[in-house]
Amino acid sequence: IGNGFPLGAVVTTPKTAGVLTRRCYFNAFCGKAVSTTAGLAVLNVIEKEKLQENASMVGKPQRKTQSSEIETRKLA
Repeated sequence: IGNGFPLGAVVTTPKTAGVLTRRCYFNAFCGKAVSTTAGLAVLNVIEKEKLQENASMVGKPQRKTQSSEIETRKLA
């Protein structure tokens, strides 16, 4: 997410995040100005170039193929 810069992220539910406010949370990549700036720049490019939407569109045929394979081989 930092395009090569050391950067970490936490994705969680509001309930779990609420617990973290009452506890000590540590991340080795937390608070580094250069890394967080790089991460923000990456997020801006993802948004500006609509990369999430593009990945969804490009990946649609692959998901269909995988779903078909799973069904054919009874993997699910």
